[in-house]
Amino acid sequence: MNNKEIKCVMCGAQTEEAKDIVITSTIQSREIVITGLTGTRCPECGEQYVDSESSKKALEVANKFRKPAIVFKRKVTVSGGRRVIGIPEEIDRALGKKENVDIWLEGDKIVAEVY
Repeated sequence: MNNKEIKCVMCGAQTEEAKDIVITSTIQSREIVITGLTGTRCPECGEQYVDSESSKKALEVANKFRKPAIVFKRKVTVSGGRRVIGIPEEIDRALGKKENVDIWLEGDKIVAEVY
């Protein structure tokens, strides 16, 4: 954090450095809490201002909670004794020649990162 003097836009008091800022936001009807952010806080009214690094971090976290505009529905089938999900043509084209994938569970979701 640089040593610029930042005045609170709510009450005009001098803000102080803060390393424990928490942001609560609602994204697509889901409430998310982002912790560990840095910036400044007004000692008078409590208004908080995140710095550029924390702003980037908060945006990255928030974007992970956004649902895609298009959701493809697929049936899970069995092939050779294993469960299989077909990749939609549109996604396959967008992936290009990428052939490797890391797969993990996040709650009740299967997440695939292709590289």
